[in-house]
Parts: sequence; C-alpha cells; structure tokens
Amino acid sequence: MLTDVRLAFRQLAKSPAFTTVAILTLAVGIGASVAMFGVLRALILQPFSYPQAEQLVQVWSNEGQPLSTPDYFDVAEQMTSFAEFGAYSPQAGNLGGENPQALRSVGCTSGVLRAFGIAPALGRLIEAADEAKGAAPVVVLSHALWRDAFGGDPALVGRTVRIDGRPTTVVGIMPADFEFAAPWMQGESAQAWFPLGIQRGDGDRGSHWICGLARLKPGVPIATADAELKAIGARLSATYPNSNTHKPFFLRSLHQEMTRRTGSQVWLLFGAVVLVLVVACANVASMLLARSARRHAEIGVRIALGATRAQIVRLSLTESLLLAAAGMLAGLVFAAAGLQGLRAFAPVSDARKAAMVLDGGVAAFAAGLALLTALLAGLPPALAALRVSVSDLLRTEGRGATGSRTRHHLLRALIVAQVAVAFMLANGAALFSASYAKLLEDNRALATDRVLSMELNLRGERYADKENRARFMERLAEEIAALPGVAAAGSTTKLPLEGGSNTSILVNDEVFDPAADRPLAEVSSITPGYFAAAGVALLRGRTLEPGDSQGEIIGAVVNRALADKCWPGQDPLGKLIRGNDVNPWFTARVVGVVENVRQWGAAHEPNPEIYWTTDRAWGQRMFLIVHSPQPAARLVPALRHQIARLDPDLPLARIRTFQTVVDEAMKGQHVVTTLIDGFMAAALGLVALGLYGTLSYHVLQRTREIGVRLAIGASRRDVLRLVFRQGAAWTVAGILIGAGGSFALASALRALLYGVDTLNAVTPFLAAGIVLGAALLACGLPAWRASRVDPIVALRAD
Repeated sequence: MLTDVRLAFRQLAKSPAFTTVAILTLAVGIGASVAMFGVLRALILQPFSYPQAEQLVQVWSNEGQPLSTPDYFDVAEQMTSFAEFGAYSPQAGNLGGENPQALRSVGCTSGVLRAFGIAPALGRLIEAADEAKGAAPVVVLSHALWRDAFGGDPALVGRTVRIDGRPTTVVGIMPADFEFAAPWMQGESAQAWFPLGIQRGDGDRGSHWICGLARLKPGVPIATADAELKAIGARLSATYPNSNTHKPFFLRSLHQEMTRRTGSQVWLLFGAVVLVLVVACANVASMLLARSARRHAEIGVRIALGATRAQIVRLSLTESLLLAAAGMLAGLVFAAAGLQGLRAFAPVSDARKAAMVLDGGVAAFAAGLALLTALLAGLPPALAALRVSVSDLLRTEGRGATGSRTRHHLLRALIVAQVAVAFMLANGAALFSASYAKLLEDNRALATDRVLSMELNLRGERYADKENRARFMERLAEEIAALPGVAAAGSTTKLPLEGGSNTSILVNDEVFDPAADRPLAEVSSITPGYFAAAGVALLRGRTLEPGDSQGEIIGAVVNRALADKCWPGQDPLGKLIRGNDVNPWFTARVVGVVENVRQWGAAHEPNPEIYWTTDRAWGQRMFLIVHSPQPAARLVPALRHQIARLDPDLPLARIRTFQTVVDEAMKGQHVVTTLIDGFMAAALGLVALGLYGTLSYHVLQRTREIGVRLAIGASRRDVLRLVFRQGAAWTVAGILIGAGGSFALASALRALLYGVDTLNAVTPFLAAGIVLGAALLACGLPAWRASRVDPIVALRAD
C-alpha cells in the first residue's frame, strides 16, 4: 500500500496543473459540505448542550397557543410525568445607571431554569420563595450581561442593581455557554430572569400568555406524558366548557419546537450543497478517466508482469484518495471561512452562532466525506480498467477497444449527470430568487427609510398604571411630532411583521358558543398619529380620537381584512365588535377602516386586526413611530434628547427604520436565496470545467478523424459545429434528466416558496438557458482547438 501511495504521489506530482485543478475542485465541494454540516449540527442535529436534552418538552394548550395562568396551575398540580415544570413569558426590562439600557428579560417560575439542568456559574437560581407576594425583587443575570455591564465582578452577587426603576438583588449568574431556548425568542438571547410572580387564582382561562416548559422524569416517554396531559385537558374541558372546549393540550419536544421553523430550510441547503459535492466528484472522476487514457501501455505492462485487477483498482483508488485528502485539507480552510461568513449574517441567536465551529466532530465528518469522495471519484476510472484486456491495453491504437468504449460511456454519463444536477440547482435558484422578488414586491410599501421605529419599555412604579403609560406615550408623540423634520409621530404596541397578540371576537348577531370557532383578530393599541406615521392608508371613516376610549362602547378602527371577512359587501362603519366570552370584555364600534399590514412575518398574509387607544394596552412595551420627509435616521439624536427630557432613565432600544424592520423579517429568505444562488454558481462553474475537460479529451481522441474531415474538404466551421453539437447533445440530455428530478422535488419545495408555482413554465426555461450558456462557454475553447487542427500533423503516423 505504501508503494502505491509513493507511486500515486509521483504520478500526481508529474501533472501539477491537473493535480491543482482536481484538488481545488474537491476542496470546493468538501469545504461547502463541511461548512453546511457545521450549520446543520448547530441548528438541527445537536442544538442543545443541556443534560438529557431529550427530556425537555414544551407544553401548549393548543397549536401555537400558550397556557393561561389557571391552566398552568391545574397542570402543575395534576401531572405526574414531570420532574420539573415551570412557566415563563419573555419580557422587556430596563437596566438603570449612568447609561441605561434595555434588557431582553424573561419572567419565569422557579421550575423553568431548574428544568434546563444547568447550575449557575455564581450564586443561585430563582426559588419558590422569590415568587411569593411581597418578596424582595431578585434577578439572575446572563454571563454576557454580567461581563459587559458589570465588568464580570464576582462580588455583584448579593448586591442590588437598579432594574425597572427599583433596587433588585442579583442572586445568580448563569454560565457563559448557557442558552435559554424558547420558541418565542428564536434569534434573541435572554439577558436576565425575574420571578414571574403569578399566584393561584390570578388571571382567567381565556388569557393565554405564558409558555410551559417541563423536564420529563427519567424513563418517561413523551407519548406517555402527552397522553396524561391530554387526559388533564379533557377533564378541564368538561369542568370549564366556556373557556377550555378548544384546548386539547399537548407536548412537543423542545428540540422539535426549536427546529421545526428552520429545519426544512437548513436541510434544503445541506441537500443543495451535497449536490455541489456530487458535481465535484463527477468532475474529478471525468478528469481521472481522461487522464487514464494516456496510461494504457503502463497498465498493460503491469498486468503482463503479473499485477492483479485488484492491484490496478487499488492504485487507481490510491490516487483519488490522495486527491481527496488534499481536497479535504484545502476544504477545511474554505469551510472555516464559510462558517465565519454564515455566523455573520445567519438569523439565529448568539449561542447558535457560537456553536458553528470546526471542532473534532466536524473534522471527523470531513474525513468521512473525503473517503466517500475518493470512492466516488476513483471508482469510474477503476471500473474502466477492469473492463479491458491486456492485448487492448498494449495496442498502440486502442480506439475500438472495450476499455476505450467503457471510458467513453462513463465520461458521457458523468457529464450528463453533472448537467442534470446543475439544472436542478439552477431551477431551484430561479424559484427561490422569484420567491424572494415576490416577497420584496409585496412588502415594498412598508420598506422605507423615511419611517423610524424605536422600542420603549415602560416599566417601574412610574408606569405601573396603564393610564399613566397612555398619557406618557400621547404626550411623547405630540412633542416628537412638533420637532423640526418630523412629519408625523405615533405609538403602537406592536410593529408590523413581528407578531403580537390577538383575541377571538363576536360580530353581527353572534352569541357566545364555546363549541363554535369564532374569528381571531389581532389587537393593537395606538395613539391617534400612528397611521400617518407608519404610512397606513385610511380607506374610509376616520382614525382614532381621544374620546374613543370613553363609555361602554369604545371606538375602534379595523383593517380591510377584518371588514371583508366579517361584513363582505357591506359598510363596516358603525358595526359592533365584542369579545368572545359569556360576558364580553369589550364592545367596540367601527369608526374607520385602514389598509392591511402584515403582522406575523413578511410571507404571512394579513390577519384581521383591530386598533384601539393606548389606554387599553395589555403590556408595557411600546414602539414610537416617527415619519420624516428625509431619511429618518438623522432624527435619532433629537429623539434621544426629547425622550431623556421626559424620562432620563428610559432607554431606547432597537432603533430601526422600517426598511431595516422589513430586511430583518426577510433575512431568513434572503440567506437561503443567496446560498442557493451561490451553490448554483459553484455547480455551473464545475460543470463548465468538466464539460471543457471532457470535450478536450473527446477532441484529442478524434484528432485523426478531424484531420481526415479537413483533408477531404470539411471547413473549419463544420468542425466547430461538430464539437458544439456533441457538447449540446450531452447538455440537453442532462437538462431533460434534471427536469425530471426538479419535477419530483416540486412538492417538497412548494412549502418553502412564497407566491411562486413550483411547476410554472418560466423557471425551467430560465434554468435551461443558464445551463446552456455555461455549456456554450465551456465548448468554446475545445471547439476552437479542434478547428485549428493541422490535417498533415493529424494524419502523420505515430
């Protein structure tokens, strides 16, 4: 074997150009695959480092519906399958001091952090006593916040810091590598954990706002715990039919919950990069096949001297193994650069980005991939060697030999396979590019740099009363609107594209029926200037006025989607909307209709929505919206000054233009589209290289034939046409096979695309044009060389 290695090394060293191209080709395929494997492992395969992470589950009362406070306590008291169980809700807080800053915090019960099974780096976790009424406020800080805001001072534990306007005791610091995995916080990192402070008897069963997290007891399968939870849900439904009829209750593993949104996209990208690797392997196999034609005599001598077929195959595989090993080493360099780029713009949390590394596991995958690559690239030339006889190999002119025919067949098959794969990638890239363009177009009205948004977390004693919060936001909006360069200003409880809260409603003559499915409506609390500031067009009626919050029947504005759904073909003005409850918790009269705004993402169709005044806001997080005739980012210093004048302890968070809001909402689609396009470009480059090499070999083998054609009167143009026709035949065959593969994948891609039919007639023609263009470029140089053949030289005897 060592002899084969030395011989293979010498043979490769004699052809430095061939060796360099082959190594770089494999490096591209292996490097891209290894980088995407690092992403796949960090996001899908092994996203958590918690002890026995498979025992962690999320508890839901219905699909996408969290728990109510009474339901949480009922489940906590009756479930026997849980070792730990807790509830949490993402919140926003403010850290006071010289430079106040907004916090991404979590209110949680004591069971939540215990369920993760991670001990604090310093101090302790939240305990049950911290949740009691009247208990002193405490907080557990993330390692990053402790390091950045407090210099990593270990003496901080036990001291008080000012959070939300009140002294709060720091009781613990979480480890540096701890990640709070929460479905509602994907892409964000929690900085602080507070006691949630809920008590038995708080809230009502119709208010769903807390997530349930549990750790199963050892040996308890998820199916067993899920069956127990469903039985509890059935009992609660029978006991409280008015509120719990539509609550089946179910468990979902934390792993599934955290990966189901991104899993299909990551697997798609990994599949695409594997196709690039297949093209790279086929490319190198073609190069090795063509190169082996020049070693007929050498192989014949070896067999004549007693070399076995197995030894010939081993020598061939040894060469491909050396190339694959060198390609792996170069590929690891490419993979490191690729992972660095992916970490920079992947829309995931800091912890997930940190997990995208080249460690031992990724290196082991790279080694296995190199071995597989060596087999895929080395087997075709090895098989070609097995199909020939000694007399054929020793023959000076072996064009008609079986081995030559086998080699030609394999070369054609490899180039057709490369073209087929490239067409599938080109078709996929065209589909995703069209989908992204459609998404951009449908969100174009919202994407502007003339509208600025900023988050304000109105927490602390000063804002404990919702009327105080409303008065502050109304005053702030009025003063901001009066600033130079501001056309309009307003506030809202939620930004477009970033989700929010909703409620089921009754309209017309509908009466409460717990068994009936009533329409859901998004709910936003706004100041009167919001629509003008956000650029939401008023379609009919009027916007909100201060008096709309007075009386038993309040005034409300609805969007076009709600008006069309509830009163199709009718005038919605003056219609009544009520809360879907035995005793409706609100009654509103429609005073205006506005244009739709997407609430739950750039690709999500607009939901029905109700807007009412700020004094009905449920939470303490508000967004200030400012419209300017100039790029609104220029107003930030003036806005900071104005807000600091009203409340110097109130930090501004997430200051973004609406253009940035749209870009962030579309970041996932943008990343997928960019990577698919990049993989397509890499595959097309490799296919062009493979087609060029195969045609060059083809021309070399037919040099005498071309010389005869020229000698008996064929023109240079005829020779060009001959070579281009051969390349076109292989390309068209590959496109037809690739079209079949694309058709087979159409249904799988449909769920990942927006506003594009996977079986439309445009993208396949576009993909075919892209592949044919690359093929024509690849055919150019071999065709030109063939047309330059000198008939006398070609016909000269060897």
